Amino acid sequence: MVFALTFDDGPGPSTTELLDVLRDSGVRATFFLLGRNVEEAPWCGDPRRARSIVERAAREGHVLGNHTYSHLRPDRWRELAADLRRGEAVLRSLRPAPVPFRLPYGIQRVEGAFPLGTIGEQMDPRVAVIASMGIAHQHWTSDFDDWTLGVSDGPALAAKMIAHVEQCAAAGIDAVLDLHDSGTGSSFGYERPATVAGVKLFLQEGARRGWSSFTVP
Repeated sequence: MVFALTFDDGPGPSTTELLDVLRDSGVRATFFLLGRNVEEAPWCGDPRRARSIVERAAREGHVLGNHTYSHLRPDRWRELAADLRRGEAVLRSLRPAPVPFRLPYGIQRVEGAFPLGTIGEQMDPRVAVIASMGIAHQHWTSDFDDWTLGVSDGPALAAKMIAHVEQCAAAGIDAVLDLHDSGTGSSFGYERPATVAGVKLFLQEGARRGWSSFTVP
């Protein structure tokens, strides 16, 4: 069975712990970072610390992805291009390499929610924006809502992750798991203890079963 771990919204207070877990497991992941969390570091007040964490991730072989600068809501799609480029510039200042991209909130299926024009009545208008920029969205096969979980929820999260990998394998597809190492908006600074614990348990079980991992893209 094959899986990829991806983390959105970092860097944040749990990123270092996750890097420790990944290092100990010999697994590489993709971190879709917010430019603001690197450049302004509102979660810790220390941009140098934030940059050092991102530099460590790159040094240890993880993929750095762009999650825009400020995680705008989908209805602010007219501002997406500028926010995307701003986030990309922050990452390229750290590692001048191709930068994969993931939309905040993922692709939304929204009938009548936005002024969609010719895009199609159920298609997220941001898809057309990034397509016009020659950028592809890196999606996931499951988002585990781990930002809602408390410190005691690690085992339950790991069980859901394991079940999802099994479901994907049965369907003949590779599992791309979406998790979070920080927060956005009012949750800047939130730690993700359940994510750290869940990922550790998941990787231990995956190693026991002989699963293999890959990075996105």
